[in-house]
Amino acid sequence: MVTEDDLTKQFEKYGPLAEVILPIDKETEKTKGFALVTYVMPEHAALSYQNLDGTVFLGRMLHLIPGKPKENEGYGGGSSLNEGSSFKTAKAKTLKKSAGHVHTWNSLFLGTNAIAEAMAEAYNASKADILSGSGAATRLAMGETEIVEKTRTFLEENGVRLDAFNQVVEARSKTVILVKNLPYKTSPDELKALFEPFGDLGRVLIPPYGITGLVEFLHKAGAKAAFNALAYTKFKETPLYLEWAPDGTFIGQKENKKKKKTKEEEEGPEEEVGDVKVKEEEEGGEKETNEELEEEREPEPDTTLYIKNLNFNSTEESIRKHFSKCGPIASVTIARKKDPKNPGEFLSMGYGFVQYYSQQSTNRALKDLQNSSLDEHQVELKRSNKNLDSETPSGQERRKASNVAKQTGSKILVRNIPFQAKQEEVEELFKAFGDIKFVRLPKKMVGSGVHRGFGFVEYMTKNEAKRAMKALCQSTHLYGRRLVLEWADQDENNVDELRKRTNRYFGTDAPGGKKSKKGIADIDVDQYAMEADE
Repeated sequence: MVTEDDLTKQFEKYGPLAEVILPIDKETEKTKGFALVTYVMPEHAALSYQNLDGTVFLGRMLHLIPGKPKENEGYGGGSSLNEGSSFKTAKAKTLKKSAGHVHTWNSLFLGTNAIAEAMAEAYNASKADILSGSGAATRLAMGETEIVEKTRTFLEENGVRLDAFNQVVEARSKTVILVKNLPYKTSPDELKALFEPFGDLGRVLIPPYGITGLVEFLHKAGAKAAFNALAYTKFKETPLYLEWAPDGTFIGQKENKKKKKTKEEEEGPEEEVGDVKVKEEEEGGEKETNEELEEEREPEPDTTLYIKNLNFNSTEESIRKHFSKCGPIASVTIARKKDPKNPGEFLSMGYGFVQYYSQQSTNRALKDLQNSSLDEHQVELKRSNKNLDSETPSGQERRKASNVAKQTGSKILVRNIPFQAKQEEVEELFKAFGDIKFVRLPKKMVGSGVHRGFGFVEYMTKNEAKRAMKALCQSTHLYGRRLVLEWADQDENNVDELRKRTNRYFGTDAPGGKKSKKGIADIDVDQYAMEADE
């Protein structure tokens, strides 16, 4: 059966695609025999029409017909947001149109109203008590931190890979939707009833408090229809914030309910065999975890090899398989150039690079795989200074994440602090995790009283700082702004060090620095005194 990936591969030869829709019949769960392909540029659509109309694709002759652009996108599947003024209508349309963009503003977003309701029930207080009085912002931030921690624990226990949400997302899932800003105590059944009309569902997860959820569809067409129909529509008087989950959100694969029931009916109850299967799954899970830990390592210096005389048909997978005999591989790159005959495609240039995690593996590969045969080509290996991991977006993000994850002391740098927040409120938020040595918010100007939007918090011990970092770095908001935490350098508060660093980049000693005639002169006092005595 044809898939969206097959169509994408066939049509993207003529230009970048904006959208591919392959409708699925709900009864037969098979394609309906037609699809909609949208290009980013009109000329690419015309080019594909000229080249693909009447050609054979997977045993069928393609018949291409120019499609009409969408005139008006509806707001089906819920109460519409376009009621009221024209400004409200225009804003709703803009939000809905941009809903499919692959940006992530906050994966674990929680509405203030839902947080207040959850805290009021947990502490047997009224919602007014939570939101009124001094320290309301700090109370909400602490409540949000507690809810997020329970949400993360629930998702991890249900096979969700949370690291996928903390990295720069290169690929998005086309079947898993992250549903945010749900009303307090939304149940899984309510979420199923909302999404089920658009297609067969797989897993539907709602953590405690029912504020955020994950919905998995069995087919891409159903997920796409649900996303387009429900994004920014009202559900129990609150707008739904939908986002495509990162690729690989779920750890492992689970069968849908229909297949599971059929299998149980055919095979009957499992006894001892089931225990064996559980052990096998646990062992497989351990292997996957070890592989993930291996990938999170940072490659050692001088671990890249230059590969010459590659077969033009060799792929990254075949190279990785060939060189993995000598040790775990960090990254593989094949040098490519644009294909002038086929727009959108690239041709191999016959050479590439492979980077190991350790120097020991690199030395072994250089010795054992020199002049070895790869895809019927004898490859030549040389050492290279090229750092592949630092040049890829995933490598840059992994390195940045590792810098944040590595604890350098007991001092935390806090960014994105709202300007209306006071030092006492920041201290109140952080002291819940241990004894604080100091809290410092640098001011814009001497005597102005306004801080610069970031600060430093230092604890008495490293364990207290680690506990605060773990709890607050995920999704904690203060006055509506998400706090961004990272480990501070130990010399961040050293004024002399900051001055030296500034002079290094902007002073006269810096590369390209201008020598001002009115600048301060560097005079050798001792030499001047000797000349005066003479």
